[in-house]
Amino acid sequence: MKFPYSFSLPPEPPQPKADAALVEHAYSEFRLNLPAHWLQAPTSEKNACNFHSEQDKATITVSADLYEIAEAKAPALAEHCLDSRHAALTKVSTGVTVLNRSIKAFSGGGALEMHLSAQLPDKQVYLYLGYVTSRKIFNFTLVCEPGNDAAAALFKQIMGNLRVLIP
Repeated sequence: MKFPYSFSLPPEPPQPKADAALVEHAYSEFRLNLPAHWLQAPTSEKNACNFHSEQDKATITVSADLYEIAEAKAPALAEHCLDSRHAALTKVSTGVTVLNRSIKAFSGGGALEMHLSAQLPDKQVYLYLGYVTSRKIFNFTLVCEPGNDAAAALFKQIMGNLRVLIP
């Protein structure tokens, strides 16, 4: 059953945090603190946010699909999510190389955590993190310039500043 609501947007533009020159992007389903050079880009999609950094030559897309999800169906749904992402990548670009793909129980409980990393033919790196909870599918995607080590370091830095509401 799909829930008839969306995550709420902040009433005013995010303000930089004094402690680390980070801008807090606070939504009802997640919080993400990014350096000021990450700019939020408009999107026509409901329940989605896009961010871009010219300095890091990377793009972030965050979205949440709000559903009531039975625990027994969560593993199959997680597999379907990863299969769909991989299919979408190969549809728009031939020669996609999957570097890593996994589904595991979230260490904090209450969710399945999904990972997919791939290298695109133009050597861009695609990194995906998702959660299947009892009430949503949360998606976080980072696409960045060539360089697996640099992409992994950027992903790790950003993940340290992402807080997802579980469940």
